[in-house]
Amino acid sequence: FGSSFRAQFCALGRGLQPGACCQSGRAMAAPATLTAILLLLVEAASSAAAAAAAPAAFPCHAVAPAKAEPADASELHPGHVSVVMAMGDSITAAFAARHIIDAERPEEFPVEFRQDSFSIGQGSKNFWTLPFFLRYYNSSLSGYSSVATLPQQPSSGYLEPEQDYMNVALSSARSEHLLRELDQLKTQTHRIPDFEARWKVLTILIGANDVCAGFQACNGNITDAQQVADSFEENLEAALSAIESSLTRVYVNVVSLFSIASVRRATAKHHGILPCHFEARLIDECDCIDHPVTRNGTNIPDDQLSRFDGTVAMVNKKVEALASKFNLRRPDIAVVAHMGWAGEDIPDFTYLSDLDCFHPSAFAHHVMAVNLWNSMLSKPTLPQPINGSAVPVCPGPESTFFTQPRSGLGRSFVI
Repeated sequence: FGSSFRAQFCALGRGLQPGACCQSGRAMAAPATLTAILLLLVEAASSAAAAAAAPAAFPCHAVAPAKAEPADASELHPGHVSVVMAMGDSITAAFAARHIIDAERPEEFPVEFRQDSFSIGQGSKNFWTLPFFLRYYNSSLSGYSSVATLPQQPSSGYLEPEQDYMNVALSSARSEHLLRELDQLKTQTHRIPDFEARWKVLTILIGANDVCAGFQACNGNITDAQQVADSFEENLEAALSAIESSLTRVYVNVVSLFSIASVRRATAKHHGILPCHFEARLIDECDCIDHPVTRNGTNIPDDQLSRFDGTVAMVNKKVEALASKFNLRRPDIAVVAHMGWAGEDIPDFTYLSDLDCFHPSAFAHHVMAVNLWNSMLSKPTLPQPINGSAVPVCPGPESTFFTQPRSGLGRSFVI
């Protein structure tokens, strides 16, 4: 998301004109008064979100897998995984997840809080992530991001690869950028000894920018909507084919899209740093929820949002079909679609960043991590409303990640 976000908000937060944030992407100093006001607003929101999101202790006990080494991907236990990797866009980069302004280091506003990313961040006791769970079962886990970085986009390239580690997501990325991300992932593999021999989890969440660019996904022209979904399918298929031919011993999560239209509904009565719909007009994160197709007025008609949901559903069907196509074509590579939040609404504003009223908050990443973990250890279910109070399921020694096996005999799942 958000190709224009950095320049616009940099200007907004510092009383500068867009484009004044320069010097290798770092901004000039902010007027002290404005910075102090923004700092107070954001710190108050951050403290409230952290207090509301603080979970109970992780409920599971570490258990070793019954088999010291899996014969193939269908026998993979959390304890076998020693590398995590991720590809995607600003959601996986955790852009604006904590929305913190630092008065002494204003160049860090806004940033990508990669340590909070649901699929690849180090995580913490307050904000759980997939690696946070996996480290209970294998303390030698590597690949996760542990610090925040400057925003990194396809236009800028990888500015902080040492900090990114195996999180190669780029803010504003579309599915067409997945092959570029895979190339970066392969470049980073030299940092991990015996990379090919290790069992790995790779999580891909992509497509939001495919549907958010322009009005093809919501203009009512079914040919346009189908073209969006077909282009996404072509790009994701190319990426999965390249993964299959270049990686070994990997469990690939392909994650569905939630209802992006529901972001508009969730922000209807809420403010971030500015009223959310003012921010939408200023920043242009996603055309179909920021502007009417006619470009007349500011109200987004319900039928436009419904059409947008319909296109997202088409994209999610492509995710499911492609995962099924590539799953276990090689015994050491599983490709599994996770459809638990496919097309589901964002429950309320706590799931969104106060900075831009659009990107997932750290609390949302926490909830997404629990959902993904449970989905990996469970048989597939139909999409269900997003549940912020869900708790992680606990694997036993015989538990394995779900792989939609050709034969389910003898398999042990938590749910």
